[in-house]
Amino acid sequence: MHWIDWVVLIAFLGYTIWDGTRRGKDSENIEGYLLAGRGIPWWAAGLSIMATQASAITFIGTTGIAYTEDMRFVQVYLAIPFAMILISMFLVPFFSKMKAFTAYEVLEERFGLKTRLTTSALFLISRGLALGTVIAAPSYVLALLLNLPLSITIIIIGVIATIYTMIGGMAGVISTDVKQMGVMMFGLIFCFVLILLNLPEEVGFGDALYLAGSLDKLTALDLSFDLTERYNVWSGVIAALFLMLSYFGTDQTQVQRYLTTPTVKQARNSLLMSAYAKVPMQFFILLLGVMLYVFFIFNDAPISFRADDPVAQTEEQIQREQLIYSQYSENRSARKEAALQAIQNRDEASRQLFVDKDAAMNEARQAELALQAEILDADVNDTNYIFPHFILNYVPIGLIGLIIAGIFAAAMSSIDSQLNALSAVSIVDWYQRLDKNKHGDAHYLKYSRWTTLGWGIFATLSALALGETRSIIELVNQIGSYFYGSILGVFILLLWFKKANGNGALAGLAAGMLAVFTFDRLYVSESLNDYSFFLPWMQIPESYTKAIEFLWLNPVGAFTVVFVGWMVSLAFPKQPKN
Repeated sequence: MHWIDWVVLIAFLGYTIWDGTRRGKDSENIEGYLLAGRGIPWWAAGLSIMATQASAITFIGTTGIAYTEDMRFVQVYLAIPFAMILISMFLVPFFSKMKAFTAYEVLEERFGLKTRLTTSALFLISRGLALGTVIAAPSYVLALLLNLPLSITIIIIGVIATIYTMIGGMAGVISTDVKQMGVMMFGLIFCFVLILLNLPEEVGFGDALYLAGSLDKLTALDLSFDLTERYNVWSGVIAALFLMLSYFGTDQTQVQRYLTTPTVKQARNSLLMSAYAKVPMQFFILLLGVMLYVFFIFNDAPISFRADDPVAQTEEQIQREQLIYSQYSENRSARKEAALQAIQNRDEASRQLFVDKDAAMNEARQAELALQAEILDADVNDTNYIFPHFILNYVPIGLIGLIIAGIFAAAMSSIDSQLNALSAVSIVDWYQRLDKNKHGDAHYLKYSRWTTLGWGIFATLSALALGETRSIIELVNQIGSYFYGSILGVFILLLWFKKANGNGALAGLAAGMLAVFTFDRLYVSESLNDYSFFLPWMQIPESYTKAIEFLWLNPVGAFTVVFVGWMVSLAFPKQPKN
């Protein structure tokens, strides 16, 4: 990276840290530190909600999914408008009336302390694990920039983000989020325009869409109902509705945003901003990934986008690698020529030739990734390296630093937000609630900062444990789906089942988590017409695939909690002792 880009990167990150920490110094009590004194305007809280969810994961993970697959991932977000309306109608007034610090303290009045602590513990576990992926995302960029192992870059970003979070309060977090959202959108729009400008003169935007459509890259909606299919309209509208209701309605990371607003109306407005803007923004980011694929049809691209490709170890591997590179080079050149012919002729024969050459080139690419996996004896992919490679090799000097600074700053802001939420739940729901001495605000404020440090260390270690994954953004939703449905079920009991009690809530939570675990480990073999349950340490035969994909775990957990919780409440109406 050019020295100008380093100057831009360092200057921007320095400003981000200064901007976040200067507002944090004004936090003289725990309400100021965790909720910014409940004085944040709705538009700032709304941008913070979007920035927290997007961050570096949006840049790297979503574009990578569209590049390697298609645009069907947008279906996950189809339920957001419905979820935001429901949350605005029912949960926002409830939280506002209770003057809550966290989403989980409202459970204690109806269900008792044990239910509050159990639910908040599930949040701490799920968000603590997911936070590791948020640290891992910008670490991929650092790995490319500094030519260091991924583990080292994870430690670097984890340490920086944790230190920054310790001295920044919620007001500083939101102030930073607002600015980062602007930088993020600038970077995305600039890269989209840059891709179009660097296509051959004879290839226009319509031609690029034609090529992408020929490869089924523009597929955004799948109307088939199939529980084994990861993304379709039904999983997006039904299953993902439960995910979004829980994420925006019961996850402290998001709830804490609109708790900072002064009125119910402003809290609702902050949520409705995401309802209107999130799906179009996500569609645009996926389209950017598709256009990136078309861009590399006509521009040089490595056979693997990974930062460091392993070197073949044996004579047989060397020969295989040479053959793979030869096939890749031959088919890549042929694909480019076939693409130009397909645009010019617009007939079925030319289109099919282009599709065949693309398939042959990608077959060589997959063979190379399989060889890397064999050499490293690990699961290998390059999904998360694609967009960083484009930035480093095709974005002009100066703007590279700004775009990468935007990725880092957005990621740090998202990490800051989640560490702040983890600290809030740890202190308010656990330490402060169980503290018999009832110390003053200064005491809890000090321990909030130390708790943030502890969670930062945990998050960094979990990022190291997770290592590489096929897609960062998919992993975040997979981790959340394991917990979100059950947590949402408790709040459904709270709002709409008046006879539900602590006995039912606790039993429902246990049953919900067990149901999610069971269905997550349920596999089906169509060839054998057989459903089988496999424990995590069991070897799963290649003929078996998951019986239901991860999004459907959310309604499974929610319905199980509600059903079991209601039945147990009726059978054991007496409230358990805390």
